[in-house]
Amino acid sequence: MIFRRFRHALIPGLILLALPACHRNPSTPEGVVATLSGEPVSSEDLRETARFIGLEALASRPLDSWSSSQADIVLRETVYDRLLERKGKEIGVEVSPEEVAAERKRLVETGAPSPARSPYSPPDSFIRRKLMLEKTSRKVAPAPEVTLRELRDDYKRHLAHYTIPERAEAKDIVVRSEDEGRAILAALAAGSSFSALAKVKSLSPEGKEGGDLPPFAMGEMPAPFNRVFSMKPGEVSPLIPSPYGYHILKLVRMIPAHVRRFSSVKASIRKKIVRRLRRKMLADWFSKEMRRQPLVIRPRYRALLSLKEP
Repeated sequence: MIFRRFRHALIPGLILLALPACHRNPSTPEGVVATLSGEPVSSEDLRETARFIGLEALASRPLDSWSSSQADIVLRETVYDRLLERKGKEIGVEVSPEEVAAERKRLVETGAPSPARSPYSPPDSFIRRKLMLEKTSRKVAPAPEVTLRELRDDYKRHLAHYTIPERAEAKDIVVRSEDEGRAILAALAAGSSFSALAKVKSLSPEGKEGGDLPPFAMGEMPAPFNRVFSMKPGEVSPLIPSPYGYHILKLVRMIPAHVRRFSSVKASIRKKIVRRLRRKMLADWFSKEMRRQPLVIRPRYRALLSLKEP
């Protein structure tokens, strides 16, 4: 459903378009399963939606083999998309050939909808429908204005989210055997360069960079690396066994915990608030439309199909 897609982005599910017609089943015996404002919703409509959202395997099965949760998702998608299509026609939403061509280029360049079918080039009719639904949704739920004060208030409420914990900058040498590790520790004690030994001896990918590890917080790396949080800058650890071999760690420095500045996260906060407000606008619009254009499920399918309030 369009409403649920707004949790992440506007209508991303529709880029998972239908399989070519030659892969579709012929007409199925289920027939009409419901009516929306008096117009039929057929089993093939549900199957088409299942293909749209990437559930091709589900679309090939009889309806009575679908789980209630699967059926609920597909029915909701079908109804919501149809309501948006009606609204788009009502307000005269149009999609130009240039917009279709630009979207086709984007889909091909990004390999959508999946690497298994990349590069992907869907029919123009499906691209046009996707874009029409996106445009209509923006008319129904336009991006609201968000004040600077609202952005700052949200930042303060979620300050923990923008707090970066203490992190360690460290170097690592990994070797296969304990004897090799002890020989490296002896060389370090005699004054050899940790970075030079890492480049020559370390098995880890970071070895060629002198053993430099990206900064990490406690618990972000495998357990042996937590050892550096009890070390002093410049200190070298004893030999530490792990499933990868034997590690020698050197703490370069600790980066204190700090809060990301408001200016660096303002744009992402704005996007988050806009998504939330648009999601609510869409939900309210859909609820209103469902009261105005009721869905009636046929008795045979009432045990399987439902359309609960989101």
